Amino acid sequence: MPLFQSDLPKKSLDLYSEKMFLFGSILTSFGILLVTVGGSWDITNHLLNRPETFFSPPHAFMYIGVAISLIGVVLSFSGWHNLQNSKDYYFSSLKIKLIGIGLLIGAGPFDFVWHSNFGLDGLLSPPHLTLILGMFLCSMGGMIGISKYLKVNNSKSLFWYLLILAVLPVWLSGSGIISSLSLPFSNTDYFELNPDPTFAFFVASLSFPFLISFSTLLIFRLSDMRFGMVSILGGLFLLIYGSTAIVPNFALFDSIQFYSLNLVPFVISDVILRINNSKKSLIFVGGLLGSIFYMIYYPYVMYTFNESLLGKLVSPSLIYFVYFELIETVLLYTVIPAIIVGIIAVFVSDKLSRKILATKS
Repeated sequence: MPLFQSDLPKKSLDLYSEKMFLFGSILTSFGILLVTVGGSWDITNHLLNRPETFFSPPHAFMYIGVAISLIGVVLSFSGWHNLQNSKDYYFSSLKIKLIGIGLLIGAGPFDFVWHSNFGLDGLLSPPHLTLILGMFLCSMGGMIGISKYLKVNNSKSLFWYLLILAVLPVWLSGSGIISSLSLPFSNTDYFELNPDPTFAFFVASLSFPFLISFSTLLIFRLSDMRFGMVSILGGLFLLIYGSTAIVPNFALFDSIQFYSLNLVPFVISDVILRINNSKKSLIFVGGLLGSIFYMIYYPYVMYTFNESLLGKLVSPSLIYFVYFELIETVLLYTVIPAIIVGIIAVFVSDKLSRKILATKS
């Protein structure tokens, strides 16, 4: 039995290196998942005006995730470096992860300096923006790496569920970017960085529906149209978002049952695609999932539309009431554009999945 990697035959070395690359991609995605959970929790703490420092629990959660992602990127690089025949095939995944982890590592000391000089920071502060961009790139790199490995190695059906771990952080980190550009949580004593209300209205109305449909249909395509993937992905997103955005706010605790009903459209979409995965069915599902964005992103999306439509000063205890006061007007303005961008996501997810799953030369 060979003692060192260099003693392995080239074919065996490639298999070993690919598995190392896969494991690194898994750690990268898992780390970003932890970061997104901590980030959503951090937003809730900001909203509830809970005392915060650089060493607060949500921040600790985020930087543990960054450390895990860093280990994952190092392992990915090591595995890629030892590949003999597939360097080009996995390079796009590695390149994206390297850029992302660079931003994540830089965001840590940047955030510490920012807190030390300016205290409480806003959602769109430069350190947070650096962090969420790094999160998104790392999650994309991890997703591409996992998807490529599963495609070329004909893995057993159980391994395809790794795609849940691959796509979920992309969805969550993408949501973080959109939230930063649309929520009015960025003004502080030193800086006024809140986005313009009209700009925020359009960003939320178009980007959230696109992201929901894109993420769910991307995993459907990457998993070779496996039944259940859309429901599992949607359910886990709801679980994480609800646990970090709703549960910590006791005034919203009774609305958990309402929020859990959002699982129904994902299950319906899964059943439709199980019965018929034709182009028309995909378009219908894309429009359906895009149209429910206002419910999926309860409660915080209310703040975006309140800025443009009501302009009320909303305390955490009033979120529920203002949310339902707005719902009819918001749907009137947004449901058709949301359906349209949800349908556009069908074609974008198709194009990206084909590019990711293109086999080795």
